[in-house]
Amino acid sequence: MDFDISNLDPAQALRQSEERMKALSAVRAKMADLEGRAESADGRIRVTCNVRDPLAEIHIDPRAMRMSSQELAETIRETARRAREHLNEQVEELTAQQFGDTVNPLDLLKDPERLKESLSDMQNMFAKASSDAQTMLDQLQRQLGIRIDTSR
Repeated sequence: MDFDISNLDPAQALRQSEERMKALSAVRAKMADLEGRAESADGRIRVTCNVRDPLAEIHIDPRAMRMSSQELAETIRETARRAREHLNEQVEELTAQQFGDTVNPLDLLKDPERLKESLSDMQNMFAKASSDAQTMLDQLQRQLGIRIDTSR
C-alpha cells in the first residue's frame, strides 16, 4: 500500500479511516456467525468450529469407537483441520466482499513484509502530517505575534 504524502488531505484521510473502521466492525460482526464444518470420509466424525471456538462441536458416532485410539485421534485432528479450512475460506470470502478492490487486512496479515511496509508508510504519513501541522501552527503564531510557552 503506497501513500502519496504530498497530496494528503487530512479530512479525506480521516473519512477513509472511519470508513475502514466501520468495514472492519461489520466484518467482525459477520464473522461471529460463521461456522466451519467438516465430516470424516466415513461420516462417523463431524466437527464444527467458529471464530471463538476451534472445536465448537464434535460428534463421534459410536461406531467410530471401534477404531484404534491413534486412528480415532488422527481422524478427529484431520476433520478439525478441514473444518478450520472451511471457516477460513468463508472469512476470506467475507473480507474480499467487504473490502473489494481496497487492501484486504487479511492479505496483509499473510505477508509480514508487506504489513511491515504498510505500517511504516502509515507511520511516515502521520509523522509528515504532524510535522506539517506544527509548521502551520508556528507560522500562525509568528504572523499573529502569539508566543506560547510549551515548557510545562
